[in-house]
Formats: sequence, structure tokens, C-alpha cells
Amino acid sequence: MTTRSPRRTPAVLTISGPARMIRPGARMAALSLAGMLVLAGCSGGAGDQEGADADVPANPHGITAENPSGTAAPSAGADAQSGDGGEGETTTDGGSPASGPASADPDATEAADARADQAAVGAAAERAASFGFTNQVSATDTEIAATREDARLRQTNSSGTTVEPARCKSPLTAVDWSPILMPEADASRLDFGSETFAGTGTVEVASLEDAGVVEEHLANVERLVADCPELTMTVTDSNLQQSTFDFTARTSAAEGADSGLVWTRTPAGGDTATTAQVLIGQTAEHVVMVSFIGDSEVAGEEFTAIAEQILAAAEGAL
Repeated sequence: MTTRSPRRTPAVLTISGPARMIRPGARMAALSLAGMLVLAGCSGGAGDQEGADADVPANPHGITAENPSGTAAPSAGADAQSGDGGEGETTTDGGSPASGPASADPDATEAADARADQAAVGAAAERAASFGFTNQVSATDTEIAATREDARLRQTNSSGTTVEPARCKSPLTAVDWSPILMPEADASRLDFGSETFAGTGTVEVASLEDAGVVEEHLANVERLVADCPELTMTVTDSNLQQSTFDFTARTSAAEGADSGLVWTRTPAGGDTATTAQVLIGQTAEHVVMVSFIGDSEVAGEEFTAIAEQILAAAEGAL
């Protein structure tokens, strides 16, 4: 693990940007687009699935720092849609509480039972909300498993991707990774956004199943930036439709992370570019990723400082 420089502690920042809502219903758009997954979802931008599954509430699992496993109480969004009682008046399955003597505080019980990765994501969720990112959606175990399988298939069958110069294909495909992809690791993921941010933020925390995998990934990021800062890639999807992109990669200006990458993917023909900033941090037993994907603003000073603080919140809970 690399030596970290001291963390900056920037003041709380006001989020600015295009006033386009990222709807909570686009719950897993980021699973195919955010983070290191530079080869997934290449046929579109950060808002491709906006409007899909529009009935899914924000943060349906109720993840917070006090309730990191997210199963004890519904989110505020769920309460508002159902019209059911106030805080603490709903059971785990969303029905009315059973009659009888009061039991122990369910939030405290769930927090005590939460895995370390769940607690860390809960702390990150709380910090993200403090910046206005209150549309939060947690990944289910089924969704994480599906993402792992999709990534495995991309790695074992990369013939649908061509890269110029050809020597850059290996480092590009090598960085198509994020912590939840470690197959046996305990892992949690949260995607978050706001009504004034045209993009998606993500935090992932996974147990350190194999420290060598993380070390190799950090080396691959350095290799991509050093050897292939500019390339062109063409991706052929399952319907044999081809999409060509100009791709650039550079080191993030973030401090306090073990790795920081900024990449931009611009469709051929001059359509809107997609930019991502991805920070990776590592503790003795866990690896953490915080990323933003959207317009070029996500690589700016404001979002860099926010990503640093969300990363620090997650690591601080481990």
C-alpha cells in the first residue's frame, strides 16, 4: 500500500451544476456506468436509464450511518410514498408494528449486527447526504452478483472491444474493475445523486479478500495513465452494434487516496462526453472506492474535495 499524504479538510461545499434530476428510479444505471467499469455501458452516458423503474424510492433499504445495514427501517422516501406512520412506526417489512411491550431500539440492533463494509457505506452515505446527495440507492446482493458475472464475461471475452493503439487494450481492460467484483468478498455499494447534479456518485466497500488483486489494480491504473493517456476504442455490443469513443486518462488531483483516476469517454461524432473521477483507498482489511460520473465538472476541485471527504468517512468507519 502506498504512503498517503495528509488529508485536506475543505469546507462544506455547495453543489452546483445543471438542474437535471437523476431519478431514484434509475437505480442501477451506475452499476453499468460508474466507477472503473470503463468498458460497460459504452453505448450511452450517465443518464441512459433515467426514468426506468420510476416507482423505486430513493434509498429503499434505508442506509444511514446509524442504520448501515438498511433493513431495520424504511427510508423517508418510502414513508412519503406509502403515507404510513412516522419515524419508528413501521416494521421491517413495511407493515404496522406488532402490539406488545416495546423492544430494543432496532436501529441500534442493526448497527451492532452490521458487517464492517455495510457500516462504512452507511457512514459514506451520511457524508454524501451532507453535500445534498440525498437520492440514494443501495445495491442488493443479487445486483452485486449480476455485476460480478457481467464483469467476468467481459474479461473472458474481450473480442468485442478493439483499441488503437493496440498495445493499449491490455491496460484499458485491466482497469475494468471495482471492489465489489472480488468474487468472495463481503461487499456493499451505494449509488447517490441529487436534483441539481446530472450524474451519479458511487461508494463501494469490500473486504480485502486478496490484497494482491488491489495492488495489481493500482499498478494497472498507473500503467494506463503513463502509457496510454489517449486512445480510441470501439465496442461491439450483443446486438452487433458498434460504438467508437475517444478515451483519455489522467491522474486525479485528490489527496489521501491510494489511487486516483480521471477518465473521459467522448463518442465519435462529437456527442456529449462522459467523465469519471475514481478514488481507491485501502485499509488493513478493506478496500474502498468513491467515484463520480457525469459531465466534466466531476473532475473539478469541488467534486474532488467531496470525493475525498466521502472516502475519508468510509475509511473512518472501518
